[in-house]
Amino acid sequence: MEQTICGEAFWQRLEEAEKEFQQKKDRIAWFCSYTPVEIIASCGLHPYRFSGKEGTSFYADSFLHSSLCFFVRGCLERVLKEEEKSLEGVVLVNSCLAMSHFYYALQKYSPRSFSYLLDLPRNDSQPAREFWAQGLRKFHRALSEYRGVESTEGALWEQIYLYRENRRRLQGVYLGREDKVAVDGHEFIRLVEAFTILPPADFQEFFHTYYHDFLHKKKDLTGPRIFLTGSAMPAPLAKLIHGLGGVLVLDDLCIGRRILQFTAEPEAGEDPYSFLARQYLKREPCARMNFAGENLDKLEAMLKKYHIDGIIFFYLKFCDPWYYYGQLLKEKIKDIPVLILEGEYSSETGTGQMRTRISAFLEMIR
Repeated sequence: MEQTICGEAFWQRLEEAEKEFQQKKDRIAWFCSYTPVEIIASCGLHPYRFSGKEGTSFYADSFLHSSLCFFVRGCLERVLKEEEKSLEGVVLVNSCLAMSHFYYALQKYSPRSFSYLLDLPRNDSQPAREFWAQGLRKFHRALSEYRGVESTEGALWEQIYLYRENRRRLQGVYLGREDKVAVDGHEFIRLVEAFTILPPADFQEFFHTYYHDFLHKKKDLTGPRIFLTGSAMPAPLAKLIHGLGGVLVLDDLCIGRRILQFTAEPEAGEDPYSFLARQYLKREPCARMNFAGENLDKLEAMLKKYHIDGIIFFYLKFCDPWYYYGQLLKEKIKDIPVLILEGEYSSETGTGQMRTRISAFLEMIR
């Protein structure tokens, strides 16, 4: 019981620290995991990842069509209504058509001191890396001019190494999960969320506490071993799987493990923009990248290595890239059961039909 109480106190302190940080100025909101947070931080600003407002977005629906992605509409709702005064600016990536609409809606209905749309390529070829590196240089120059600071490569390298070290720490908690698992993956996803919100030094303190006080003091979990993947998803979903008896062993999410794949060393003579471009583009891709399907060829072997009993795939309504990725996933993965869930970006995801379907799936593979 003491361990449970201590654990609850830790998560409560983490939430309080995030809420306190939300009140600070000089925050730049970002949404897509391809956003170069290192560049934002090198200009003396605080990169702060926005999740969408969960639930119905009545206000945002006045500016974006209701058939567009629930996540994007939720993000617009939150920017326009909840934290409009405290944000310094917004950085978006044209990761999908809905995100582009989001940017232009902001430009028209909520012009800010700084807003920027990054043009992300759809593959990892050498020309794509050069194009992305050039776009990052342009972004750094624009943000530096806005802040009135010099855009030095030295300051950028400093932030690159700082963020990379925190990514390495988080990657470390995913290691050794091929056999017994003592910590459910929903806790790791929560830590990744903190990594995308808090300043690096603040996050390091919390991670150190979690790693030394809680991570090695838990009993092994029992239950169906689950791999969770898909599009942007509401926060309660991963915890719901755990609550229904599943053990989340591994994930492939932009709010989880995928954002951490950024730990390599620079090549000889490589400038920071080329390094960032190479690292962001070479990681495991999201569904909008045109080589995402190729990644499925090696996925089954990895899932067998981790003794995965079942795959839960979630995608948002109206998200075509992730819908087609889910169909391809089910077609290619033959030996592991797959549950495909379609839903809204809502805190109500854990109720009703979805809860029943997850529970039945876990019972089937138990």
